[in-house]
Amino acid sequence: MAEFLQTEAFHLAGEQGEQRVFEAVKAAFQDREALGWWRYPLVSETTVREPDILVIDPELGVIVIEVKSLHLPDIAAVSGYRWQLARPYFGKTEINPYEQAKAQLQVIMRTLRGRPGLDRVPGRVIVATPLITRDEWDDAPFNTLIGDTPLLHGDQLTPARLMKALERTPLVAQGQPLDEAQWAALQRAFGTSGNIPKPKGEPAPAAPQTRSALVQAVRAAERPLDLQQERIAKTVPPGPQRIRGLAGSGKTVLLAQKAANMHLKHPEWGIALVFFSRSLYDQITGQVDHWLRLHSGGDTRLADAKHKLRILHAWGSRDQPGFYRVLADHAGIRPLTVAETPYGYQAAKNLIYCAHDLLQKAEDQQASLEFFDAILIDEGQDLVTEAPELRYAERQAFYWLAHRALRPVPAEPTLFELDTPAPALKRLIWAYDEAQSLDSLMIPNTKTLFGDSWQDVFGSGATYKGGIGKSEVMRVSYRTPGPILVAAHALGMGLLRAGGMLSGPTRKEDWDRLGYEVQGRFNSKEPVTLHRPAANSPHPLQTLTGEPLVTFEHHPDREAEVASLVRQIQRDLHEGLAPSRQILVITVGRWAVDVQGAAAGALRRAGIPYYVPAASGVNRQGDNKEPNRFWHDGAVTVTTVHRAKGNEADVVYVLGLDQVGLDEQDLAVRNQLFTAMSRSRGWLHLSGAGMAGTPFEQEVRAVLASGDTLRFVPHVPRRRTDDEDVFLS
Repeated sequence: MAEFLQTEAFHLAGEQGEQRVFEAVKAAFQDREALGWWRYPLVSETTVREPDILVIDPELGVIVIEVKSLHLPDIAAVSGYRWQLARPYFGKTEINPYEQAKAQLQVIMRTLRGRPGLDRVPGRVIVATPLITRDEWDDAPFNTLIGDTPLLHGDQLTPARLMKALERTPLVAQGQPLDEAQWAALQRAFGTSGNIPKPKGEPAPAAPQTRSALVQAVRAAERPLDLQQERIAKTVPPGPQRIRGLAGSGKTVLLAQKAANMHLKHPEWGIALVFFSRSLYDQITGQVDHWLRLHSGGDTRLADAKHKLRILHAWGSRDQPGFYRVLADHAGIRPLTVAETPYGYQAAKNLIYCAHDLLQKAEDQQASLEFFDAILIDEGQDLVTEAPELRYAERQAFYWLAHRALRPVPAEPTLFELDTPAPALKRLIWAYDEAQSLDSLMIPNTKTLFGDSWQDVFGSGATYKGGIGKSEVMRVSYRTPGPILVAAHALGMGLLRAGGMLSGPTRKEDWDRLGYEVQGRFNSKEPVTLHRPAANSPHPLQTLTGEPLVTFEHHPDREAEVASLVRQIQRDLHEGLAPSRQILVITVGRWAVDVQGAAAGALRRAGIPYYVPAASGVNRQGDNKEPNRFWHDGAVTVTTVHRAKGNEADVVYVLGLDQVGLDEQDLAVRNQLFTAMSRSRGWLHLSGAGMAGTPFEQEVRAVLASGDTLRFVPHVPRRRTDDEDVFLS
């Protein structure tokens, strides 16, 4: 069955014709194995704007359809591919729709060059005139015989006639029908999975044995097209949208791509991509720059777009303004400094305090905060708080500040003057994973964020016109191998602890949203079984090695724990892994900084350089002189979990599980452990000191012995994470 994506709602003049053609194309291809887009994000200096309709098909190849919603009297003359117009059409008196579409096809074909098996993909271009029939064209007062443009007329929009017209359209790019492997490669070429930048390295051997060879084999593996990822990344909702995704589902990559696509489609918009962890700055700017280049044929870079597309840390600093400071400056209100906030080292609460303060002062001074046309928020779980004094008019202050900072989306005209206008919508898009919240146990669903006024923010219905969802729930994790993710969920929620689960969903449908299959009922006292199928954690490493991907060691003391860490990292280095970006050490628990110091000291004594995030160099404790830096070439990063969030490595060592055991009922500490474990994209090694025979040591061993299937008697948890936005999902 064909799949089609409408990247924006139809609303401008001329788009009714495009909608008619798009619906006809969908009907014609519905029984074929094809993919299609309305306004696929591809904007370059050559093409000026994205294709109206783009279809890829294993038999027909790449098809670009340019739609011109003209009536016959609007055309004065035709010569070759040029059309002289009787009156201006979007400000033009002469158009060349065929050459416009051909230029778009040529940009696409250039992107396919160099991809294995895609050097001979056929490509064709056709111009659709939905308001002109074939007979009207043939009887036109001008000489249509001297026109060379392949046309699809308004009376050819039935499935049979449309397919016949496409099959008769001359090829612009010569090629042959695609075999199964070529078709899969073509789909990846147009999707997120086939365009994520991969680190360079040696080709993987046929039978990889070392860890470095296994990593290369994982990188070389091709991921299939994920249509949900395409919906999220390539659509522009005409209002708010929430994205709930578990660890490793690609939220940051998709938000970066979405922001880039928004800018290319609407370069006049002011767009902000906002995040909480400063250590993500380089990663996010690199991702946005990559997608801008990819979808513009190399014509647009982040440096070119910075005046309109801004990558902003939620708070920022004096030398690197963030979201809060930008809005304060815009409103003419002096931003608060860290020293003026009351919550000490609680960065999230201090930021929300500043947001609340800015909202109150803007209201008192009647200052406008409107500055952006679209705001995208990553790490949304870190920007909420339970503190009632920080709520603003029963809303979460940071999110309400973001909402107030947005210009309304222009409303569609009502049919009758007496019609009640719908609430003004604003493009506020936020992504979150409640399991990775380190400072708050609130879940950023719509009611939590906006209180009783949530319907004024979202409007009615679960989707916008054209089918763009107001909510997306991502259940597939590509980064984190299944055994690691299952163990992280089990330990993070306490599913197998002797006293019963501490947090998590309590309904079958909510576990399904996390990618688990459920046997049993949560409202009974009988055991339930959770199983994570491979399809929802399709990491190839599990099929390449028989080595366990998750291990656990307990040691008599901390000295023995860090000595074991050194030996294991020496093995990793011997097997060809790079110390930076491939190996990561994370410490957890109330004394995480002390454990971090012990690990760093052991590495230094063994001659292995270490790096503490934000430090000015290797083998130095954090002096915070480089707050955006997380990695340092040639050194193993040793960090607490707060700095690690959002980063990842092939091998992750989590130290200090004995500290988690001391506070095993603390939900925030459990979330720390989950976040640390889910940083791995390959192997995970857990360790602790002096915890032999403790309940938590037994819990860890029970979890690891369970593999991809967990069985436990459900209890009512202290923290329910059931999705209260079910009507949106």
